[in-house]
Amino acid sequence: MKVGITGADGTIGTVLRNGLSGQHELTSFTLEANQELGSTKMDLSKSAEVVGKFSGLDALIHLAADPSPDAPWESVQPNNIEATYNAFNECRRAGVGKIIFASTNHTQHGDTLLTTTETLDPSKNKILSLSDPTNPDSLYAVSKLFGENLGKYFSEKYGIQFVGLRIGWVVKGNDPTIMQDTPSEDYMRAMYLSHRDCVHAFKRALEVDKKYLLAYAISNNSRKVFELTETIAALDFHPVDDAETFF
Repeated sequence: MKVGITGADGTIGTVLRNGLSGQHELTSFTLEANQELGSTKMDLSKSAEVVGKFSGLDALIHLAADPSPDAPWESVQPNNIEATYNAFNECRRAGVGKIIFASTNHTQHGDTLLTTTETLDPSKNKILSLSDPTNPDSLYAVSKLFGENLGKYFSEKYGIQFVGLRIGWVVKGNDPTIMQDTPSEDYMRAMYLSHRDCVHAFKRALEVDKKYLLAYAISNNSRKVFELTETIAALDFHPVDDAETFF
């Protein structure tokens, strides 16, 4: 399958390039030129730069965004809202059959938040499912809900398959203990997504034959607050790692 990856030089993009390169023909898109990747430079917030870039792709993995939960509107609007619309609309023009969208756990984290977007209150004893109402904790999370709903529109209006993955927390070194003894430790232990499980989630998203699907992408953490039953059934995603083995 010919697969494009926006934001290919980010943490998740790097994990996916390493994990999927032997199975799919990958094309990397980055905001700045990257000779090492041989990537295509493209500012997704500028519609004119996107035209023609996705020609020949079977699927697009859309990761590009300002990834900070604390990002201000001045960054969220161009990088997360306008860029997402431009990417999806170019998929429509180019005849791309599937979009896999990097959504976020932050779309529901308002129910589990302690004090900040990267802290969790275990005393709330919450177990959330995909059928529960969303509760965004930030403008970043609102932008990801926009992407999920835009994907629904494009799936209904244009027949593009859409998979939105509500991703947990992926770290470059794959070691969640970088948050040990910090205010974010509980949040990490609930939301950790290992590199192996991350690749598996996106691999299944590329393979699944569904018109529209939302799923969680977290590891099988003992302290998870997301119920994985629906995701396992719909996506056939079976995470094997657990943050607790590191602590």
